[in-house]
Amino acid sequence: MQEPSSISSSSGAGVLSRLPGPAVTAPAGPISKDRGWIESPFYDLSLFTLSPIAGLLVIALERGMRLGPHVGVLAVYFVGIPHYLSTFTFYLGDQNRSHYRARWVAFFLGPLIIFASVFALRVLDVSGVVQSVIFTWNIYHVSLQSAGILSIYRRLNAGQQKEKLWAHLTILFVNATMAFWFLKYFPPLYSFMVRVHPGAPLALRYACLITAIVAGTGYAIQLARRPGPIGVSEWAFLISSLLLFQPYLWLQDSVLATIAALMGHFIQYLGIIWLLNRRKFSEQPASGSRAQQWLVNLSSNPRLLMVSLLVIGAIFLAIDRGSRIVGLYLSYIIVWNSLVLIHFYVDGLVWAFRNSFVRQTVGPYLVLESHRL
Repeated sequence: MQEPSSISSSSGAGVLSRLPGPAVTAPAGPISKDRGWIESPFYDLSLFTLSPIAGLLVIALERGMRLGPHVGVLAVYFVGIPHYLSTFTFYLGDQNRSHYRARWVAFFLGPLIIFASVFALRVLDVSGVVQSVIFTWNIYHVSLQSAGILSIYRRLNAGQQKEKLWAHLTILFVNATMAFWFLKYFPPLYSFMVRVHPGAPLALRYACLITAIVAGTGYAIQLARRPGPIGVSEWAFLISSLLLFQPYLWLQDSVLATIAALMGHFIQYLGIIWLLNRRKFSEQPASGSRAQQWLVNLSSNPRLLMVSLLVIGAIFLAIDRGSRIVGLYLSYIIVWNSLVLIHFYVDGLVWAFRNSFVRQTVGPYLVLESHRL
């Protein structure tokens, strides 16, 4: 996996970038022993709160085993790639068909424009722009996913809506501060900023730090004003989110730091997508279109899901290696970069809770009434 700055700097997903503001009516059910948690303590801790440990494990294995960089490659292909592709399961649900067909410019033309843009920039040999966009958008995208999941915990723990903006800004600028602190380790963006002004990287670093401090102070004030106590689940995930990008502070290898930071994000995204589909399709048999039947079977069968992840990773890894052999690696990189950017873009559409359709078809399955405190 060469061209690491463009590949490993790619993330997935600001899933849940904006959790619904207005109240959402959740499916009725008995009071759960897992109140305050999205699913359960075990599920949440494993796939959400403690998922960043997987990134630290990648660092430990890469530096302590003979496999070396191959550990990062395997992590990207067998966890990262499935995470990117899982966004497109939105197109498989019959319920969503009328929604995205009515907005065909956004859901179909938009991705084509992104692909054409990446192709043009690569052909013109200005790839540093693509790498820099991915690196920067990555920070925003990952931060909003963390903020979105935190919003679920806030709603489950009787938090207040006015905390939302402060929480989003705090997570975003804490992550940005860490990612930009040693920007010199990411040459594409660093060299561009230095051309703008020699002091630009330093100014960006401290601008993010100051904003993070101001936002964090505002958020702490809001939390202190919450009428009730803050649940363990919410505290734990908040701390995890604020530490997600810490590998950038102590690793000079920007590629490895990015993979390590993104592993937690990858796992969280897969966990929330699978949970959403499992809850959504558990109420109906494997009916509808063939695409939806496949999605229903996948969401109800963990073994089939794991096999699918392995097959997807193996296919993309084979394409990577095959493209090098036949001299078409640049074409593969164009597809890869396009996939990442299209994932960012489509993800923003399918998780846009400002849209009433998303609030009605997604919100009730994430904030269960039985799990509220």
